[in-house]
Amino acid sequence: GAYTGVCSQSHVPSYKNNIDKLKAKGIDSVICVAVNDPYVLNGWAEKLQAKDAIEFYGDLDGSFHKSLDLEIDLSAALLGRRSHRWSAFVDDGKIKAFNVEKAPSDFKVSGAEVILDQI
Repeated sequence: GAYTGVCSQSHVPSYKNNIDKLKAKGIDSVICVAVNDPYVLNGWAEKLQAKDAIEFYGDLDGSFHKSLDLEIDLSAALLGRRSHRWSAFVDDGKIKAFNVEKAPSDFKVSGAEVILDQI
């Protein structure tokens, strides 16, 4: 999630810091989608200095994540309905790898290092 600790300190930076390795393996685009409006995502991308490496898209109402069965209710943490942290390797519209963290604080399977090994 935009501006959240794990996403800001680990998840997005893992892709930003590995963009050259991803491109060397033939990856055309690295895309970040979060349950936020596009203005929040744009501000977050600027703060992370990641706009040149990663495309950021807001899932305003969470419908994209809900369609992938990735919606999670984090109201107890004052965040409302959000998305599980995840990553995917998609090749020509086909999902080749799909990784979903088990807990909101986890960062074990969704980082760039994992995807690099899956490509």
